[in-house]
Amino acid sequence: MVTRMALAVAVLLSGCGDDGGGTTPPDATSPDALVCQPPTHFTFSAVGDRSFASFGWTGFVHNVRVPDETPFGVEVTTCDGCDGICRFEGPVAPKSVVNRQRCLNRMSKECTMDSECPDDGTRFRRCVFMYDAPAGSPLTGAGGRVGACGWSYIPIAPEGMPRTVTGSLDQTSGELNLENVTIFLPLNGPGGGYRGACAECRGDDIPNDGIKNGTCTPTDIVAPAIARASDPSPDLGMPCDVHRFGSTAGLELPYSMDCSPSVAATDPDGNVFGGTFTSSGYQVEITASSPNCTDPAFAGEKCFCGACPDGITSCKSNADCGGATCGYLPPDCNRNPPVIRDDGTPRPIVPGTLEEDEFNPAFAPYQCRTPGTTMHVTTGGNSCVGGVCNWNAETGLGSCTSNVNGQTVGCYPHGLGAKVVAPGRVAKIGSVFVADTGVARCNRITPSPTVNGQLGLPGLTFQKRSFRILPEVRP
Repeated sequence: MVTRMALAVAVLLSGCGDDGGGTTPPDATSPDALVCQPPTHFTFSAVGDRSFASFGWTGFVHNVRVPDETPFGVEVTTCDGCDGICRFEGPVAPKSVVNRQRCLNRMSKECTMDSECPDDGTRFRRCVFMYDAPAGSPLTGAGGRVGACGWSYIPIAPEGMPRTVTGSLDQTSGELNLENVTIFLPLNGPGGGYRGACAECRGDDIPNDGIKNGTCTPTDIVAPAIARASDPSPDLGMPCDVHRFGSTAGLELPYSMDCSPSVAATDPDGNVFGGTFTSSGYQVEITASSPNCTDPAFAGEKCFCGACPDGITSCKSNADCGGATCGYLPPDCNRNPPVIRDDGTPRPIVPGTLEEDEFNPAFAPYQCRTPGTTMHVTTGGNSCVGGVCNWNAETGLGSCTSNVNGQTVGCYPHGLGAKVVAPGRVAKIGSVFVADTGVARCNRITPSPTVNGQLGLPGLTFQKRSFRILPEVRP
């Protein structure tokens, strides 16, 4: 079967001597050779097996894969000929048979401007470019309901404001610098009160072909043992084209932008997890200037990230807090420590007590449970039993047994000198550039203690992104 990538390369405009219709240019030595035309646009297409993101230090949302060929587009603003440096801005429509410009408050509806989106009275009446299509997550929400729905989007800047994607590409060396990529990651529900795992697109025979042969179906019907709660998508029963498959263990299911996640006025905007990506590579290391861990299990150790004294701003050093101490926790914080029994389950709190070494299931793991401090979460190196993380420095991934639920989760290395590295790489295959990039940032806490406790925020978010970069000459 012809893959979408093969099709994209087959119709790729070379940018030098192309007539704008995807035809093969004449030989450069021929007297009929056309004058080289610099590209006008680039489409960034994800290399899925080399692209992932890991959020927070607890490991519950690590190794979140980007589906292969997930695209976004940019337009060239200046270009130094056909072999020099091109600057670009975005987002614009990528080269794809699937329209990714859609309404944030009704993802199944395609749009070109905010006014084309349903007037639902929420601040989410916005026309944006979807990046990651929705995918189910086994996060636990209010009342112990298992199942959440997450997706990502690139916003379109208002007129007169800086664009939300900017960067440059050297056409000779392939060096890529994405100076800023603004990506938001929403979840379907406020304060950790998730409304269930995403609806699935069942019955579609060919993913990403733009033909809606599937049907949006509640996930608790088709996978009741995996997600015990299903998002009340407004598109249930409607036709859909599969746009991705989930990458979380047990939730490798077909999902679609045509099956809109539910949106409510009280939902948060989502975490920002884009950043600055460079093909020169990236490294973050725990040093003597890193913040002290505030989880007693890592007493006396340094962590990648901490919180400033305002309790909200994340930091990697005191400099991020204006010279104040990075690594703050209220002194009267009564931590909610998970303790694993011999059978691998957390030991619950003894009724009527609040002992420091007992877990209260009414609070999130690591959450301060003292009145007035409950927005804060302690920071540690990881949530591994005994702090032992099986870290693979080459892949940038780790795994261990969680001290929260006894299951296998992701993890980061800990201790002075611990490093997380994303090696850079560039290559050029015909007209297509390939760039491996990476970035790490300290994510601040969210308004939800449940989310903070489950993800481990403030904490490190680490991303490796590999792109195929397709140059185009558009009319």
